[in-house]
Amino acid sequence: MMAKWKQVDWSFWRPPLWSAGLSALSFPPFGLWFVAFFAWTPALLWLARAKPTPKQAFLAGWGCGFLLHLVFYWWLVHTMQAMSGFPWLLSLAVHLIYAAAMGLHQGLALGLVRGLLDSAPVSPFRALARALAVGVIWASVEFAVPYLFPWYQGNAFFRVPIFTQAADIVGIPGVSILCLTSASLIAQALASKPFRWQPLVPLALIVALWLGYGAWRMAQVDDAPVLKTLRALVVQGNATLGEKLSEGAKRLPMVARPERLTRNEDMKDVDLVIWPEGTLPFFWVEDPVGETEPGRPAANTRAPQILRDVKWRVLQLEKAIQRPLLTGTLRRPEMMWTEEARNSAILFRPEGTYQYYDKKILLPFGEYLPGTSFIPALKESIPGVSHMDAGTLSGRMDVAGVKLLVNICYEALYPAFLRAEGPDAEVLVNLTNDIWFGPDPAPTDHLMVQTARPVELRRPLVRSTATGITVYVDAAGRMHEPTDLNVEAVRRWAVPVKDLQSPYRLWGDAAMWLLTSAVVLAAIWRRKSLTSPAA
Repeated sequence: MMAKWKQVDWSFWRPPLWSAGLSALSFPPFGLWFVAFFAWTPALLWLARAKPTPKQAFLAGWGCGFLLHLVFYWWLVHTMQAMSGFPWLLSLAVHLIYAAAMGLHQGLALGLVRGLLDSAPVSPFRALARALAVGVIWASVEFAVPYLFPWYQGNAFFRVPIFTQAADIVGIPGVSILCLTSASLIAQALASKPFRWQPLVPLALIVALWLGYGAWRMAQVDDAPVLKTLRALVVQGNATLGEKLSEGAKRLPMVARPERLTRNEDMKDVDLVIWPEGTLPFFWVEDPVGETEPGRPAANTRAPQILRDVKWRVLQLEKAIQRPLLTGTLRRPEMMWTEEARNSAILFRPEGTYQYYDKKILLPFGEYLPGTSFIPALKESIPGVSHMDAGTLSGRMDVAGVKLLVNICYEALYPAFLRAEGPDAEVLVNLTNDIWFGPDPAPTDHLMVQTARPVELRRPLVRSTATGITVYVDAAGRMHEPTDLNVEAVRRWAVPVKDLQSPYRLWGDAAMWLLTSAVVLAAIWRRKSLTSPAA
């Protein structure tokens, strides 16, 4: 058996692994975004020259994906240790399994594009057609095959928004299409010896149109009239992991710092104060006692005194600032705690009313354990995994005449969800707590995958985080005044509201589903044509 294994020629993995390394370099922490144009060229060039078998193409792509996810998601090892108390070796083992599973994306992509490229000279038009086919197939795999944390090759351009403007057509997968089309054209130019220049003609055209569309759309966003303005005061309190993991009064600094920072600010030009996800250190309880005075005996509630005192503290702050306050907390929806907790946002208004939003897309293995609805005994089987209920309330909130769509953390990774939840929303507000993720690049990765939403929906995004990166992203995808990590910070932003449209706002994911369906049908037809007997 061992002798047979040694006889296998594994050299077919080498060129694709170059692509995995280059792709990793295009993302944080390296951030060499320009590498994304040719990151997958070595793998595609190998397909054109070596003519691998389907199995070799799939295995090589899977090896690429495994390495890429191993690097990109290295922070998961820290997260599992911090959240669930896993030992380092167990965290590493889970990370290896996760990287192996997510590597199937690149394995499927290389397997499906196998045979589209070769070393024979072709016309510029034919080279473009082949390259576009590669781009569409690749983006379709990214789009249709499930991710735990959805991300795309096109996300690599998040710091150069002129290249992400195409996301407003079919979403961020559209940027991946252009990216892989470019890499495919370069591969075709290099595929035969001597070097062929013909594929570089459509490559120049693609890049020119890509840049031209980006500049045109960004100018449109800038020139659109401002209808109204949301003046937001966003507070980053810099909670610590030690506070989050502690019990009782040791958690109180999580709310004390943002309270202090807020009280120190002049509220004259403020429409809304925003605190991040998880700012309130305990459950918010449906307990009217907390609305009167601390220390008063409670009836008909299980809430201990410290929870009621925090509620009193927040309500007193609201009376002092006389401005709407939006904050994140866990919430018990009724006084006797017979229902599971929810990850919530609460909007406090000066007149004494509240509006709740309970997170609808919960994080698997963080906020719930998959399978517990069928096997309840699985609950509590993994330390640190909560058992929350998904919400049913709308995240649409009106403040100062501006229509907000409030979403929490992980939900901002799903453009179709935001589009469906707030078709009339004028500003997106995301509350995030990345405290579990640890040091960079995890917080930057999370920001990266959210910055495409303002471009796709042409709505500005105000992102409030507990430890950074807090930022305002305008409707053209430009980031304004991002905070540093692990510092206390306050930002004041006058967020303009404009009446902007985009193709993605009109048709959502319908275009990508059509492209993906075409890819599936083409793959079925190709397989049948290869296996059918000759006439």
